[in-house]
Amino acid sequence: MGHTLSFYRFLIFTIVLLTAGIATGADESTVFSPREKAFYADAAQVAFIRPGLLITINSATIAADGTITALFTISDPKGVGLDNTGIITPGAVSLSYVAAVLPNSLKNEYTAYTTRVSVGNAGAVLASTGQAGADSGGKMTSIGDGQYQYVFGTKAPTGYDRTATHTIGIYGSRNLTEFNLGTNFASATFNFVPNGSKVVNVHDIIKTATCNNCHDQLSAHGGSRRNIELCLMCHTSQTANANTGNTVDFKVFIHKLHMGSQLPSVIAGKPYQIRTARGTTVDYSTVVFPADPRRCESCHAQNVKATQATAYLTNPSRAACGSCHDDVNFATGDKHAGGPQVSDNLCSTCHIPQGEIEFDASIKGAHVMPTESAMLSGIAVELTKVTGGAAGGFPTVTFTLKDSAGGALPPS
Repeated sequence: MGHTLSFYRFLIFTIVLLTAGIATGADESTVFSPREKAFYADAAQVAFIRPGLLITINSATIAADGTITALFTISDPKGVGLDNTGIITPGAVSLSYVAAVLPNSLKNEYTAYTTRVSVGNAGAVLASTGQAGADSGGKMTSIGDGQYQYVFGTKAPTGYDRTATHTIGIYGSRNLTEFNLGTNFASATFNFVPNGSKVVNVHDIIKTATCNNCHDQLSAHGGSRRNIELCLMCHTSQTANANTGNTVDFKVFIHKLHMGSQLPSVIAGKPYQIRTARGTTVDYSTVVFPADPRRCESCHAQNVKATQATAYLTNPSRAACGSCHDDVNFATGDKHAGGPQVSDNLCSTCHIPQGEIEFDASIKGAHVMPTESAMLSGIAVELTKVTGGAAGGFPTVTFTLKDSAGGALPPS
């Protein structure tokens, strides 16, 4: 019976591929990295199974009663639709769904509709706390050729803003372990305005491609979250870690975990940790950022097409700045030269993008690395002549020693 089932599955897979105009064993243009099992697998097997997962969200709507519906496609890297059950095409696909709103305000922060309650373990700082997360109780329906409809179990709240940007996020995995090709991951987001207006308000400060300069490829929570746009939907100020009390709001959490060992609180002896509901403690206190943390543009890159790439210069806040400078108490004014701050309204008054001198209160000035200061005279050494290089001789080197302006620099 087992052999018969395997034969029929093979036959079905072959028919699907041939119907799509792709013969098994055909040239496979998909490029796999050495980190993927498919890189080392038999070429014919890879061409047949076609590892990989693509999620494309095609549209989304919110009905008058708040019901949220998304239409999407799951496919392999060649664009052939996948059967989520893994019966007609290789590998079952598991998916999760998130819905959030980006309010029409200057705050530029998501509020998730899909939330849950997280209960702390023994000794937790918080007995329980709300968290943004995946939807539950929804229904997915196949409408053919890899296309699906998902009706959320969560509804938009009564009186929600139909003029605001809403975002649907989907993330998931394709299980190919039975073919010894591991598990493929993917995620996607889709912006829309419920009243049908054009999407204008977006959160577009850092691009996933910038993260991938180091995190090649960006992947979190087991690997299925693969773009920063999705991360922002759950890592909001709604979400805290019950066990430690630490927020995982994106603008705080990401700054702090990259600062790691250089956080003032860590240097003072308090570890920076997140403890999961399963009791696993993730300690970021030993993280060493490869670049100097003052090199903000390692993440806030200005050479990408992020529409709000300069937000870190123009929109300072207590949460963002206090995430790295976590020994500052904005409520009392301790270690803050500007005194107590009860809101973010005055931050940009003192902390302008760039001042006239280095090491001032401006954002660029405050993050100047001393070794790259324009006030340093610099040093340039040039070898101009070498004599006495014959066998048995004593080489004599002539060189110039100048500052960065070309002036003579005394060795003393």
